[in-house]
Amino acid sequence: MITKLSTDQVLKIAQDYKEKYKLSGTIDFTQDRTIKAYSGFDGVKGVAWLVLVSIVPTVYEADDEYTIIISDEKAEVEYIIDPNGHYYCPHSKGSNGMTDEEFDAIWDDDAE
Repeated sequence: MITKLSTDQVLKIAQDYKEKYKLSGTIDFTQDRTIKAYSGFDGVKGVAWLVLVSIVPTVYEADDEYTIIISDEKAEVEYIIDPNGHYYCPHSKGSNGMTDEEFDAIWDDDAE
């Protein structure tokens, strides 16, 4: 698979995003599974990078990590999948998450 971004560039995009939106957790870039490119992923045109961020789960979180989804083509974060599997997009709607239209566009197979 040919990508425009290197893993170092993806790591920087993810770290900058975490800092800008004051997101918790750490990115352990020493593990192979932490930063990985896929030829396709929900709602991302072209190659998508998934970056796993480790957290200390609370009683409200089902997992000990969340995922930052980065578009290789745009070289920017598309959205986050939180520890409970919900899509979250701080950059498009502040701290309120994704709009209904954004959520439906990713999950609705009939969306145009």
